[in-house]
Amino acid sequence: MKRFTTIIFLTVIMGVVAAGCGNITGNQFVGNWVNSERAAETLEITRTGDSFTVTQSTPTIVAKIINNGEKILKKYPATFKEDLLILNTGPETSRISHVKDGDYLLFEGHKFVRQK
Repeated sequence: MKRFTTIIFLTVIMGVVAAGCGNITGNQFVGNWVNSERAAETLEITRTGDSFTVTQSTPTIVAKIINNGEKILKKYPATFKEDLLILNTGPETSRISHVKDGDYLLFEGHKFVRQK
């Protein structure tokens, strides 16, 4: 009887683990991305558990003068919802979509390709 209980317990645990592995979503966004029209602008998307962080690196004329050419980094928390990354950019939200055919992102009207 003890052996039967152990087998049932292990079967249930394996089922729970397998079901959890199938719920992983949003991994297609993770990585480094470059604006296809402006290579100096990049996105780095990382994941911790169910949440994401989007780091946007943008060069500006002011940054070139004041920061000796350094880029301005902006970090935004994001969540995955309905096949989109929803960024909390302060008073507003922004969305990033992933286009599977071609493996690129659409963000603020710009196309970002995966950095190789």
